Amino acid sequence: MAEKLTGFLKLVVPKVPLIASTTFNHYARGPPKPSWSYRLSLTVAVLRSFVSQLNDVPIRESQVLSKIPSEQAPVDPRAIASEVFISKAYRDKAAGHIDRLLTLQGFDAVKLGWDWKNDPMADEPLLAEWTEPRIKDNKYKEGRTVLYLHGGGYILGSITTHRWATSSVALLAGAKVLSVEYRLAPDSPFPAAVVDAVAAYLFLLNPPADSGATPVNARDIVIMGDSAGGGLTFATMLAIRDADLPMPGGIVGLSPWLDLLHSMPSLLTNTNSDYLPSEGFTQGGEGSLRRVAKLASTLHPDEDLLNHPDMPEVQYYANNAVLHCPYVSPLVEKSLEGACPMLVIAGDGEMLRDEAIVFARKNANASPILHLSMYDDMPHVFPMFDFLPSARHALEEAADFVRRVTGEGPAMANKSFVRVGVDGVRRPLEEDAIVGWEERVGKLGGGRQILASLR
Repeated sequence: MAEKLTGFLKLVVPKVPLIASTTFNHYARGPPKPSWSYRLSLTVAVLRSFVSQLNDVPIRESQVLSKIPSEQAPVDPRAIASEVFISKAYRDKAAGHIDRLLTLQGFDAVKLGWDWKNDPMADEPLLAEWTEPRIKDNKYKEGRTVLYLHGGGYILGSITTHRWATSSVALLAGAKVLSVEYRLAPDSPFPAAVVDAVAAYLFLLNPPADSGATPVNARDIVIMGDSAGGGLTFATMLAIRDADLPMPGGIVGLSPWLDLLHSMPSLLTNTNSDYLPSEGFTQGGEGSLRRVAKLASTLHPDEDLLNHPDMPEVQYYANNAVLHCPYVSPLVEKSLEGACPMLVIAGDGEMLRDEAIVFARKNANASPILHLSMYDDMPHVFPMFDFLPSARHALEEAADFVRRVTGEGPAMANKSFVRVGVDGVRRPLEEDAIVGWEERVGKLGGGRQILASLR
């Protein structure tokens, strides 16, 4: 008993000042967003405190701190989970596709910054986990499959940390969910995660004959992910399209990270209502936008800022030279023709809000189905906060999308860009939600003029 009490005190006592200040601010000054409960204010404050430390300690130490043992993240009792290993042969096939695509776009090992074809981490089988409903009710459809890609900035996260998502999706969508332990930066930066995601997709399409698994029709597969996993979802879909592989039935991004160039304003304006590190995961602060702005102020306008020799690396996940690759930053993709149906769910209070809106507006005239739901007041990846009504609404919306694109229910409208109130009421997203985004896309920090205002 004494040991448990000591452990509890070690956990709680350092947070007392944070709890006190959050309590005072919530009740005396008001919450960051009008609808926030005290519980949400405190949850976001604690999360912000944790993730802010990630830029202050060595990255591998952060990775250790963020790991959650399996027993501390039990599978929902209404679901069943089982481990599966995807053989290296699928990674090799996927790597062949990605190699051809990168070569076509002029990205070689020098620009990528590492010998990705000889990554020792790729010699091991790819760990994955199946999750499915324990009881197959009338929502369940045999063959319906969700390939889930966890979030964590491409440096953190695992199958275990995201069981909240895989269990929820399996139960609400009536599907089997395959969650993948893709390789993480900095040990295995881009394109390792894309290779692993495509490998898992190829496994679903054509599993080994002796695996006991049944091949899944591509149209019965929906790829889904949150945060970096959401960005990886869109990158994977683009790679599948460009490699002329069978397209999935659809994709879903929950607060997807679509722009590793940090070009949109909400990255700086929404810090008070989100828990992500200020300016994002910035190589321990080396690649912060304000540091970038300081360097930009010393250069001639014609000099290449992103590839300047004094420019620090902005992201752990990808070299500066490839941040504008659409498989890294899907926001810069010029055309979505040939893409599958897409759903983007994001929160109006999150730092990645604007890139979700701009992705929708930028592709408003493209032929594929594209839906955006922007939830009022919500922070990053709010569906994981199961005490929020908006979290339930968002997960149900995602599940409905999964069912409809895999052949259940009425046909979907081609486009819808909406705001969703905390009461669930939907209304059209205003046309001018973000002004001047056209000049920002594809430019580090939104361009020299924007960076100049940060000095």
